[in-house]
Amino acid sequence: MITIDNIFGIFEEIRLLEDKLYLLELNNWLKNEFLTWEWWILVGFLVVPWIIWSKLVKRDIILEILLFGTIIIITTTLLDVVGLQYRFWDYPIAFLPIIPRALPFDFSMIPVAYMLLYQYFRTWKLFIIAQITMALTYAFIGEPFSEWVELVYYFEWRYSYSFIYYIIVGIGTRALILKLASLSKIQDLTTK
Repeated sequence: MITIDNIFGIFEEIRLLEDKLYLLELNNWLKNEFLTWEWWILVGFLVVPWIIWSKLVKRDIILEILLFGTIIIITTTLLDVVGLQYRFWDYPIAFLPIIPRALPFDFSMIPVAYMLLYQYFRTWKLFIIAQITMALTYAFIGEPFSEWVELVYYFEWRYSYSFIYYIIVGIGTRALILKLASLSKIQDLTTK
């Protein structure tokens, strides 16, 4: 029979194993990942897109763009954690020894690209064309490059899945933001 004491005992045992695993991962990161040339690529992937974005962002719609990017970050990070958990892919080099392991991709490369598309391609037609171009570039050039330089290993994932993902997430997020923006404008009119 399962009792509360048994459950807490199991949780404590799991926690001890997780602590040991984290220490192993931290030691591996310090010895084999931190400051390697691949790690420096990740630094560039994290910093450079935000520098570009800061120079190009349209300040008059910055909140809308940041909301768009935040939703992309949340969605991408969630998918990344699920993909890691189910062993669709893995990241042999991490920017930091924490989850998400793909921090430069999830918090910089992907959302900044989406935000720039959202900013510059304001009609649906242009956005979809740009979105398909970005999806093709990221899925069939960026991801193979990342795999080639061993920043990611794909086990149960195909580039074509990423292509579809990039399109669905971009279109879905844009639709959501445009809907929220229209509701906000309606709200502004009713409060004046």
